[in-house]
Amino acid sequence: MASETYDQALDLILDAGQTMLENGGEVFRAQQTMEIMARSLRVQEFHVYVLTNGIFASARPEGGASISMVRHVPLVSIHLGRVEAVNELSRELADGQLTLPQALQRLEDARAIGSTPPRAERLACVVGSACFAFLFGGVLPEILVAAVAGLLESIICQQFGKRRINRIFTDIIAAGLGTLWALAVSFFVPALDVNTATIGALMVLTPGVALTMGIRDIINADYLSGAIRLLDAVLIAGSIACGVVLAWLAARGLGAIVW
Repeated sequence: MASETYDQALDLILDAGQTMLENGGEVFRAQQTMEIMARSLRVQEFHVYVLTNGIFASARPEGGASISMVRHVPLVSIHLGRVEAVNELSRELADGQLTLPQALQRLEDARAIGSTPPRAERLACVVGSACFAFLFGGVLPEILVAAVAGLLESIICQQFGKRRINRIFTDIIAAGLGTLWALAVSFFVPALDVNTATIGALMVLTPGVALTMGIRDIINADYLSGAIRLLDAVLIAGSIACGVVLAWLAARGLGAIVW
């Protein structure tokens, strides 16, 4: 394999693994996909170690010196469409259906798959919050309050995300304002079950993917990656709890005025 072609193959493999990681793919799946692609492209002595936020790989071309590569993946979002596209790419490459140039183009197409429109995300948060409030025993007032709180939380997360504000701070503000909204409505509607409405709204902020991935990584003996994901889930859950507590303390502080 020519040197330029070899370098393109290595870039393809690492780009594919990075795409999977930064879009919510499992650690073991990213590592397995990279190894399959390396065998399919006849990259010799390819070794890779994948963490939640990093890729460490090495290879040795025939008659050449060993090559070491590192990729940092600091941000993780959820876009399973891109993950599935990379998985499909690796399967077709393993079956011999794609050449290297075609695989490179397919990867570019996978990485260019658009994200969910902001309006659709807000609608999902509204519907999700309302449904969770209903599941927890809420009736029409709780469902409506939770839906509005979910809308507020989604707007905050989107606006803070555009400015790359820390996720912990974002969750504190979103959870706090959602809770304050429920408390404010309860002042005018005493029959409102604040707890049910608040819990329904907070469910859209919970780190379900991080928690699930962390447990799965630990089951697959990826203890370091699993611990990182579980720590991320705990920090997010703690941020949500802090936001709720701060909102309740603020409401108590204003008790002499509004209650």
